[in-house]
Amino acid sequence: MSRVLTVMPAAALALAVLTGCGTEAAPSAAPTAAGKTSATADPHGKRRQMETMRADCMKRKGFKYQPYVPSGSGRMDRDLREIRTDYATLLKQREERGFGVFYPYVHPDQPSGPEEAAKKYQRNPNLDLAGKLSDTQSRAREATDKACYAAAYKKLTGKTVTPGNDTSRQMNKMYEQAANRELDGDPRLVELAAAYGDCLKGKGYPVISLKPTTMSRNTRSRFDAELEEALSVRRGQGTEDGADPELTPDEAKPYLAKEIKASLDDLECGKGFYTEFLPRNTELGMRIFREFGGEDGLLS
Repeated sequence: MSRVLTVMPAAALALAVLTGCGTEAAPSAAPTAAGKTSATADPHGKRRQMETMRADCMKRKGFKYQPYVPSGSGRMDRDLREIRTDYATLLKQREERGFGVFYPYVHPDQPSGPEEAAKKYQRNPNLDLAGKLSDTQSRAREATDKACYAAAYKKLTGKTVTPGNDTSRQMNKMYEQAANRELDGDPRLVELAAAYGDCLKGKGYPVISLKPTTMSRNTRSRFDAELEEALSVRRGQGTEDGADPELTPDEAKPYLAKEIKASLDDLECGKGFYTEFLPRNTELGMRIFREFGGEDGLLS
């Protein structure tokens, strides 16, 4: 199992992490541009269209492809809209989960974010289709599928993507550029980040940089590093079945206790900063997410 969340479509996931790895549902569905609610509109419409185009393209190239719309397609935008960034919610999350780094290892049966919900999606039938081919045929099919996906994606979004993780890279770059202007360049956030950093230093915590985007993950980064170090030790020991290394709940508990303590000190120092930074950071991520078709489920 992979516990590390990266930035978009990955950027959407990482933005959720910054709030404390937790969401609280809004009381009603958000209206769409057409005046309908997300509950009545088809959240999978463009994804269905893209998958049909992809299947037609594959058929023309001599390969079978079954249109596939994950049950959670289009869910991420709703998750982001429902993130709560008020102090009371952040405090509750941190008292239980800290930054959300070691919590999944102590409580492996508890959902820890969008990546956990993804485990419930139905299996992509195209995996079985590819599994019946020879290595040569499988490689040819994969290359063709990437080309067909890129063509359909460009037609629906206007974005040019290349095979691999190019969509994520483009979104990351756009997020970083916009965050540098809109967040790190904002005088109010810079002022709040400086006060936040001074408070952390007074409590004995190191401060990497006073840039708002760096401050938002300053204390958490220590525990990300500790997790990676603990897992690297496990990787060095190896596992009998060759699976990814894991920490047992008992091994992770001491880490989580320290993480919760640090996260609460961090929130105490950064209360003013977080309540202004997080809503703007989330809105920025949503804007980029929508631009790349995330709201239509194209990134699922």
